[in-house]
Amino acid sequence: MHQTLQVGVAETTINPQLGMQIDGNIGAYRPAQFIINDLHARAIVFQQADKRFLLLSLELLAVTQEWTDAIRDFAATECGFARDAVAVHVVQNHSSPSLGHIMLTDRFAATKKYPWIRGSDPAYGPLAMAKIKPLIRAAVANLQPVQLLFGSSYESRVSFNRRIVLRDGTAQMGLDNRPHAGLYREGPSDPEVGVALFTTPALQTVAALLHHTCHPVHWNPHTSIHSDWPGAWAEEVRRTMFPGAIPLVVNGCCGNVHHADAFTPQREDTPQSMARLLSEATRTALTNPSFSDDAPVLAYQTIRFDIPFRQFPPKVFEDARKLIEANPEPMWTDKARTRFNRDWAFAASLMDLEHLLAKEKAFEYEIQALRLGDLAILVLPGEPFVEAQLEIKQRSPAKRTFMAHMSNRYVGYIPTPEAIRRGGYETRPSSASKLAPEALQIITDKSVALLQELYTQPV
Repeated sequence: MHQTLQVGVAETTINPQLGMQIDGNIGAYRPAQFIINDLHARAIVFQQADKRFLLLSLELLAVTQEWTDAIRDFAATECGFARDAVAVHVVQNHSSPSLGHIMLTDRFAATKKYPWIRGSDPAYGPLAMAKIKPLIRAAVANLQPVQLLFGSSYESRVSFNRRIVLRDGTAQMGLDNRPHAGLYREGPSDPEVGVALFTTPALQTVAALLHHTCHPVHWNPHTSIHSDWPGAWAEEVRRTMFPGAIPLVVNGCCGNVHHADAFTPQREDTPQSMARLLSEATRTALTNPSFSDDAPVLAYQTIRFDIPFRQFPPKVFEDARKLIEANPEPMWTDKARTRFNRDWAFAASLMDLEHLLAKEKAFEYEIQALRLGDLAILVLPGEPFVEAQLEIKQRSPAKRTFMAHMSNRYVGYIPTPEAIRRGGYETRPSSASKLAPEALQIITDKSVALLQELYTQPV
């Protein structure tokens, strides 16, 4: 008979100070002017006998390896976790800061003069870290025995493949001002809505793990802080279903999926409307045939491996260098110098990438797999296209597999080979799109092999 699973959960707010840069919109100065609703950090600790795993869910845009290392160091030295048993997931909220800089390095004079063009405010990381440390301590202190109930349902009205194939065979994100140029969506989305409940013997649900797959890019108001659909969904579930529980959202591989439907632009599309539909699907998931386990097996494993970089023509870097040399200042599009041309941003990013390629021969990628009985949670860095997630779910030995992308370090987009051939924003050469065309399939196959190994190990 398996030992009882224990869970400890905690949450805290991680709002930036007003005036700090909101990340997620290339080439735009976005000082936070007001806060619509709080940003949260939520922690859940799983423990069984001598095994422990920590999962953080942060309502931020991104996290860099520097800050993941800092969190892992703290969890290891202060709370006794193995460093590989700590996962730092961000939901990729585009109305929040990042934990670390993901836009540009500090190699440019312009980034020193205008620090906001690097992305998140440099003062935000220490501010957030001061909240995350006691959060982890609180989750460890709250450990108690639980039972697991999990299931899934579908909601296809809130997320769509955002890459549209045009009549000339290329692809782009949405249709913008070319409404009659599109033919079809390049690929699928993932309509699955997953939920896992952790309930004490006294029948108190202490945590609800929620899974869906969609870019959180409800921009407006542009200079406001809000938690987008993941935060709205978490609060709706707590308010209407589990008032005493802490809800944690894990966002799946949404590199090419978002909530704006290019072919139905007039539909209602707000974080709140999305949260209502996802919450209805959550209820359905728990009334559908679901899976329960009084003592689910806890196991985890982490692997690291190299992925080759994409081969870029030398002219790509030559043209970028010429543009930056001719325009050392960002190519401003307004007199107030709050917006600049994206071509300048991509050229600077290419110079960063050229510097990286001179030092590194391959990119080290990390996958974490967590087993909770027949429920698997797969933790992936970067923005893999959803095709990988669908294949992993299909091949997974677990009854349900929840994916958490944008975790542990910044990678950028990981497109399909077909998408790279068609072009478009997500495949444009830069430090945000740099891995070889075969990278997505490598990650898929490695993920499946890791899950299969985890589910065939002796219990």
